[in-house]
Amino acid sequence: MIRQWWLGLFVICLLASALLAKQGTLKTKDGRRFQGDIQNAPDGQSVNVTIRGATITVARDDVDSITYPADAAEEFHNRLKALDPYDVKGRLDLCRWALEAHEYDLATEAALEAQRIDPHEPNAAILLDTIVSQKVLDAKLNSRATAAPAPTTDNTTPAPPPAASAPPSQYLTADDVQLIRRKELLPDDQVRIDFRADVRKRYLALSGADAATFDGESPAQQALDIFQTDNAKLIKDVRILSDPNILLAFRTRIQPRILAGCAAAGCHGSTGSGGFFLYPDAEKILVAYTNFDILGQTSRKIVGGDIFGTGPITRPMIDRLHNPLSLILQFGLPRSVAALPHPDVHDFKPLFRNELDPNFIEMSNWIGTFNVIPPDYGIHFVIPTSEPPATQPSAQNAPG
Repeated sequence: MIRQWWLGLFVICLLASALLAKQGTLKTKDGRRFQGDIQNAPDGQSVNVTIRGATITVARDDVDSITYPADAAEEFHNRLKALDPYDVKGRLDLCRWALEAHEYDLATEAALEAQRIDPHEPNAAILLDTIVSQKVLDAKLNSRATAAPAPTTDNTTPAPPPAASAPPSQYLTADDVQLIRRKELLPDDQVRIDFRADVRKRYLALSGADAATFDGESPAQQALDIFQTDNAKLIKDVRILSDPNILLAFRTRIQPRILAGCAAAGCHGSTGSGGFFLYPDAEKILVAYTNFDILGQTSRKIVGGDIFGTGPITRPMIDRLHNPLSLILQFGLPRSVAALPHPDVHDFKPLFRNELDPNFIEMSNWIGTFNVIPPDYGIHFVIPTSEPPATQPSAQNAPG
């Protein structure tokens, strides 16, 4: 009888503990964020956050804030009701507020409302892209947090490590996208940049640069000034939230043409013939940047022809020095016209009529806007030679 009484009391305590936990977001004073079930730890000096079964303990002195979805949703909808029915800017500002609070559903709602009022508002599309990228980044950070061993006491045993590591992602990550944007950013690019944690003031304090001159620069130039310091602590607080011009042109004009031809079924699409693979579902940011990196890395050994001699040579898909001779252009010409013709394959269809084709000229001019020397992005991505299995797990396999 006593045993049954104690067992019942134990179950009640467990249920009470579960009820006390509440889904929310905990932000630490050093900028980390944890989303999960939040409840006070038994010691009264810390807070537990449970994320997918793993518990992270944060000392109360390290907690900056704790917010719960109900509180954020109430404030969001109160602010939304107060806006004029046609106030696009107010909705974009509200979207940014929700994005900063990591309330992605609310941020999406505000951005979509702004887009409904003005379908041609570019900032709405940029913010929708940013929301998805930030969700991917948060998922990555939360995965790292739950993978780290939790603090243990004398009467606890840490969980054993996983038996094997997960397979590599099939796409670049959100951090990889930042690396590419940094390297391809130009001073006159009209990009949206998030300068976090007073990074511009910290830059001025550390560099001794003239504050008046720096304040008069464009956001892109200010970001480039900070990147040139090679100070990792400063650089990590500069986030480029939209595409530099080179990458915007790739996503909106260049890539669609390539995918319509080179990545069509039976070529470099689902079969991955020709030794490399391009992803067709490329309206997503991570997918598009993955295709961009694949093209930047890929080269082919071919017969030189009249220009380079008859011996085999290795030529890049994107030749920054001799842009008309990029294989992505030469392989798009009819074989009888190209200086470096596409391999003789069944049912080959050229992308361009000749070198005077407006699409050929536009793509050549686009390659000509790159820096002559290819930058080292610092990305270690293995080019796929065929489409990965549909069941391959990937933390980055999300809308981009």
